[in-house]
Amino acid sequence: MLRFDNLERTLSMSVRDVLEAGAAAGDLHLGGVWSSTARMAAGVAVHNTWQRAQMAANDAYEKEVVLAYRVVIRDWVVKITGRMDGLVREGDHLVIEEVKSSAFGGQRLSQLTHADMPRAIEQLRLYLHLIEKNGQDVVGRLVIVSLVDGTQRLLHVPHDPDVGPWMEARIEALLIRHEAHLAWQSRRHTATLPMPHDAWREGQASMADQVESAIHRGAHVLLAAPTGIGKTAAVLSGVLRVATATGKRVFFATSRTTQQRLVEDTLRAFADKGFPIHAVSIRARDKVCLNEVVACRPDCCRFARGHHDRVADGGLVSKLWREEAGLWTVPDPDSVVSLSQTHQVCPFALTMQLVGDADVVIGDYNYVFDPGRRLGAISESPDDWILIVDEAHNLPERAMGYASPGLERSLLVAALAALGPHPSYIACVDLLQDVLAFLDIGVVELDVDQEAYTLQDGLDARGINDLAARFDGLALDYAFLRHEQPVFEPTDDKWIEVARTVHAFRQTLERGGDETVVIWRREPTAGVRILCRDSSVLLGPVFDGLSASVAMSATLAPPEFYQAMLGVSAERTEQIQFESPFDPANRRVLVVPTVSTEYRHRARDKSAIATLISETVCAVPGNVAVFFSSFALRDTLVPELVLDGRPELLQRRQMNEAERAEVLNTMARGEGHVLLAVLGGIFSEGVDLPGAGLLATVVVGPALPPVGLERRLLSAWFEERYGAGFLYAYQVPGMARVVQAAGRVIRTPTDRGAIVLIGRRFLQRTYQAFFPEEWEATRANRPSEALAGHWPGMESVTDVVRAR
Repeated sequence: MLRFDNLERTLSMSVRDVLEAGAAAGDLHLGGVWSSTARMAAGVAVHNTWQRAQMAANDAYEKEVVLAYRVVIRDWVVKITGRMDGLVREGDHLVIEEVKSSAFGGQRLSQLTHADMPRAIEQLRLYLHLIEKNGQDVVGRLVIVSLVDGTQRLLHVPHDPDVGPWMEARIEALLIRHEAHLAWQSRRHTATLPMPHDAWREGQASMADQVESAIHRGAHVLLAAPTGIGKTAAVLSGVLRVATATGKRVFFATSRTTQQRLVEDTLRAFADKGFPIHAVSIRARDKVCLNEVVACRPDCCRFARGHHDRVADGGLVSKLWREEAGLWTVPDPDSVVSLSQTHQVCPFALTMQLVGDADVVIGDYNYVFDPGRRLGAISESPDDWILIVDEAHNLPERAMGYASPGLERSLLVAALAALGPHPSYIACVDLLQDVLAFLDIGVVELDVDQEAYTLQDGLDARGINDLAARFDGLALDYAFLRHEQPVFEPTDDKWIEVARTVHAFRQTLERGGDETVVIWRREPTAGVRILCRDSSVLLGPVFDGLSASVAMSATLAPPEFYQAMLGVSAERTEQIQFESPFDPANRRVLVVPTVSTEYRHRARDKSAIATLISETVCAVPGNVAVFFSSFALRDTLVPELVLDGRPELLQRRQMNEAERAEVLNTMARGEGHVLLAVLGGIFSEGVDLPGAGLLATVVVGPALPPVGLERRLLSAWFEERYGAGFLYAYQVPGMARVVQAAGRVIRTPTDRGAIVLIGRRFLQRTYQAFFPEEWEATRANRPSEALAGHWPGMESVTDVVRAR
């Protein structure tokens, strides 16, 4: 890890840092090994065996020899350290050894050349250069040991006189970048943050001030405020004031891509008023890939070939973060993709390069909370970051998913069927067969179709650790094999899917406790899944390391639930709550208790529910969104609706971004469409349709999660831990979706809208406890009549459709 001391002008780094840091050049290579740390761990046994043999044969052999070197570059004292696997004198020379493991058998191992092991060769040549500079005459030896049959391949590595200039140029580029960063931070420190818009909405200025004060104290803020109040601009203002003064970085985490555009627009508003800012949004690799297939290798992707050189030669970072007349550019992902296409580089890799120097990073929850995808900059220096979590009510469920990996037998069978016919993959096939045997033993022991166990009783920790270590050990070699003889499509690599799952099992075993259970299934799909029932196990350590955070949503009730699920300490938690600034007379909230949407009553009340929906829609003189608790309920009721010719828009189960945008653009025109969608879906959260874009929302039943073994286990845990099993497991997530969907109505002070809640459960006190304080809900057996006159002067859309 790089360690700068700016006052003393020193830089401490390792040999590995020299290889990984600095200005990258040449081709782009992504994927292969899960992490260098994992690879090192997997090779420990090979290293130990080789080193013991060498020490037995030669008393002068030394292992794990520490190297220290100093050099002055740009008036910085650079201290480089390393650890050599082996050092021995043979004749007139010192020999430095670097030991690597391989999954290749003896025949394939004998064909390996320097070109097959570029990283190991570079590392060894760096050791040679650093020792020779200390006055020693040295040669290098790369030792590659087969994990299959123990065969050894020795590659002689001579000293390369070009390594010294290469190393110093690489470190100099790193120092230039660091000095530029310091200059940029100094400029930002003296900048004054402007208002993002011409005037604050009611409550926004107070929100920004309260957030700023709490973040200065290092607090984790739970901010509950209604939709439409302008949380994004206010929170960013408060956070950026602190970040600018302290040099902290900001990550704005969202649960959906659609939410990121509003953040980009707000940051652009700051930049357009002269505030210096470097910001970037991360879009998923497969969403921005310009190649025919997602394969980040120079042999099969023209955008990977020469990527780093073209980025540098084209000055692409400066083009994306350009300054014109004192104003800074805040690029959106489409701009990054367009520029990448013009210069034939990888958009995702270019984005990640921007992330390295960004003041504000916008991206999915995954890049902060998913252990397998967390940004290295956050993992290594969490205290450098202030985190904003948008729609934070979604985070606990998402986090429990990160910590709940599962493995099905069908995946292993498919992987074996694909790799089995290829002899070169024999080590991989052997490992997959061992995983399958592990799975079959667990399934055979079941007396019922599915059964839950404690983490200790449900999984053999030693067995999982062994399997995970073997996957780590084969990772680099699998990357070689996949390059030479590909079997799977890059986006559907079943070997990698199994490997990642086993690795996730190991991580869960390391951190899991009583909150985590293991579910073995025989039917309908044989396999095993770990179920994490408490997101605080995963989220708590992340929040604890951060400088500060703001978790914001319109629905953070009850707050004690979210504090517990986020894992933040009471000492660092501060709650901020705002009421709606909009005139309550503009919002009509109706509860329709004459029907039941419970599963057991749906067949009985289906026709009555459809009639209520139809009459309500026809009573609204403009766009209406009808949100159902599930696709199944939606598909059952839609054929029963009589909408008098109103144009319909249907949410499908899988919609790409273009299709979603088309629906939203159609709604924005305000032509009287009826959107038929589901609670918790892509149109019920993070969607802004002010004015005529949406006049009314109809919610058909609370979206309680379906009952099943996993949900019952969650309920049991919440009851045991918090005395609120049904509340936390069912009502909190279900009603959060209801309030979010209802929040699509009334987005500005001049909007007039209606929220119609269909189902008698909405009349119960335990459900109404989740209603926002500004709701003035009234009972209405005939909502169409209760809505009469709510939109004075607006012509009935139904009459217009009939006239056509």
